[in-house]
Amino acid sequence: MSTDALLFRNLPGFSPEAVRRLVATRYGIDGTYRQLASERDLSWRIDGTDGRDVVVKISNIGEPEGVVDMQVKALNHIFERDPSLPVPRVVPSLAGAPYEWIEDERGYRHMVRVLTFLPGKVMEQVEEAFSAATRFNIGVMVGRLAYALRDFFHPYAGSNVHLWDISRALAVRPQTAKVSDLRLRQLCEEIFERAERYTLPQLSKTRRQVVHQDSHGGNVLVDPNDSTSPVGIIDFGDMGHNSIVADIVTASETFSDFDDDPIAYLCDVTSGFDSAYPLEENEVDLLFDALLLRLAMATVIVEAREATSESGIPHIENAGQYPRMMELLSRQGRAEAVRRLRQACRFPVYGAMSKDGEHLTDDYDVLRHEREAHLGPIWHFYAKPLHITRARGAWMYAADGTAYLDVYNNVPQIGHCHPHVAKAIYRQASALNTNTRYMCDVAVEYAARLTADLPDHLDTCIFVNSGSEANDLAMQIAMSLSRQDGGLIIDQAYHGCTELTTALSNESWRHLPAEEHPKRIETLTAPDMYRGPFSRDPQAAAKYAADADRAIAALRERGHRPAAFMVDTALCSSGVLRAPENYFNLVAEKVRATGGFVIADEVQAGCGRMGTFWGFRANGLKDENIDFITMGKPVGNGHPLGVVILSSELMKRFLNGTYPLLFSTFGGNTVACAAGMAVLDVLEREDLIKRGAAIGEYLRQELGRLAEQHPVIGDVRGLGMMTGVELVTDRLTKEPAITLTERLIDDMLARNILIGKGTPNTLKLRPPLIWSRDEVDIFVNAFDDSLRKHQ
Repeated sequence: MSTDALLFRNLPGFSPEAVRRLVATRYGIDGTYRQLASERDLSWRIDGTDGRDVVVKISNIGEPEGVVDMQVKALNHIFERDPSLPVPRVVPSLAGAPYEWIEDERGYRHMVRVLTFLPGKVMEQVEEAFSAATRFNIGVMVGRLAYALRDFFHPYAGSNVHLWDISRALAVRPQTAKVSDLRLRQLCEEIFERAERYTLPQLSKTRRQVVHQDSHGGNVLVDPNDSTSPVGIIDFGDMGHNSIVADIVTASETFSDFDDDPIAYLCDVTSGFDSAYPLEENEVDLLFDALLLRLAMATVIVEAREATSESGIPHIENAGQYPRMMELLSRQGRAEAVRRLRQACRFPVYGAMSKDGEHLTDDYDVLRHEREAHLGPIWHFYAKPLHITRARGAWMYAADGTAYLDVYNNVPQIGHCHPHVAKAIYRQASALNTNTRYMCDVAVEYAARLTADLPDHLDTCIFVNSGSEANDLAMQIAMSLSRQDGGLIIDQAYHGCTELTTALSNESWRHLPAEEHPKRIETLTAPDMYRGPFSRDPQAAAKYAADADRAIAALRERGHRPAAFMVDTALCSSGVLRAPENYFNLVAEKVRATGGFVIADEVQAGCGRMGTFWGFRANGLKDENIDFITMGKPVGNGHPLGVVILSSELMKRFLNGTYPLLFSTFGGNTVACAAGMAVLDVLEREDLIKRGAAIGEYLRQELGRLAEQHPVIGDVRGLGMMTGVELVTDRLTKEPAITLTERLIDDMLARNILIGKGTPNTLKLRPPLIWSRDEVDIFVNAFDDSLRKHQ
């Protein structure tokens, strides 16, 4: 069929009364009819009198039966592969056929079929739907659809000839002469010329399959109560065999009057698609050219149609956006588009090659022997160490296939092996992995993004490899700049495993005789509001903070002054305590008055763990009272990364003083920064901090319910997804239930749930932020059973 012929839609000539009779006779459906906009078919929505809402479609006379059969079978295939994907379902006729043949008044035969009606609002008609979140979610849904169709085949997949097929773009090219605006006509010609020379040959090298290729804003439905949530894809009339790139650019072509950045639109849709159906580099690199071609085709088709006798028939809303966005996209340029698209999908800016992974042995005894031979006899967590071979989300899997619910590890904060982080690491590692002695975009971008919501005096990052290194370096800087060498910490603190941070971690040496304690470190009484000396005192904050005066004086007597007060604001190792309001600020002010600094150790409290991104804010420590922030553990979601955040002024003073050649070989390497960037992506996209705060409250609520049944639970406390459960043998005396705590940890392991402890009688629960109520219920039910067993 020629392009000129395709320009004429030749809509079937059936009156509403005729359609009503046909559908009632062939399908037994009647109701209220509303005609729907359609390019070449006749479509009606029927609000059925029997409660069934459907859409009836009468095909154009030129539609081959095989193409309709393909669409019907594709819908059935999608339902088999992804039943929850919101696409129409085929309603068979009374005769059990997926479609029926009918004749119009002129004797021409047409196919009629009925599909289920999908509720929702058309995206392009909802102003609130023109958002980054909506675009990303549309990309996800279109990606799921393409993924469901990846193994679908039909002999007519290549026979659905229509104007909008991007692989047949050159058939539309002669119509460019009908574009009235000379400037637009020239731009369209340039785009078609590039398509012939580059875009179409490259398109043929991308993955090809049956695709929807019509998921623009007129065919995507959104939730009326949440415009960011797409709830349906309709109109499979343009389906055919093509590149998966065609699906992405079609979903990226719907713009609003206030959109002025088509690359941003394309990036949002692409990153969503990529999260559901991972893209390859050549596909990402071609998206700019393909979208330009799609916009040029749309511009030409709209103008060519206006030159026919069918001009004025409404079909495409806001068609004037096509040329406007085509010009904007062209001006932004290919280099900028490719760069941003690669960043959106966490592809490195330059090429990538695949790498093979290693296979771990499944023989437990052999592996244990080899480990002890080569790594020494150091074991953690359990008497019989677990042999974990893989993990995903909230679960860890042993070599024997046993699944363990992880309630302990606070490193994979956004879930084990999050695919977005894994892809970012792989893509960056495949291109470049080097240190900060070289200029690399990703390190600069990550530092800027990480500090974006911090006050002006916290604007500079130093990257290292772990939380221990970050705390060590922050303390070194504090000592260098204050010219003081002492340190204040909270009792039972843990800040790292280097020589300096071990001294700052009395968890490591509090059991030793007093004469063996570090002389330049002083420990503050933990602000315990459950069993501490001021637990019931309304002046608890001031009274606990007064211990800082004692500690500073004690240091002075030994010839030291505090260079810094280092504090994990989650008080995790101290039993996940909840300090009284303003306690941290009172101590900080006392230390700063002596010339010392305040180091907020966010290794455990940061990255959303406490219900806000920064743990110090969750616990009321004022921005102005902080001189350093340190991060580690979850900042790379398992990839080695540590960060010291300080002011540029302090940084310059330090570099001009004691350490002019400060450098970490691996700190801030490109792969680590890519992992960090991906973690921030996931936190934002999945709204994990807000979600974690809500689920954490639900967890503590359920634990509180258990406490009403089990007197051994003395206290439940925490913020966000950090919870402490203190166990006692007697609630009146608050005698620590140390033996029972160990038994419960082992018993929960036997129930395939991993938990740990902060203090000898306090369970430390740090599940990933991706938990839902389902995981809470699994844990609480198992914990309930375990408590009953040991009561």
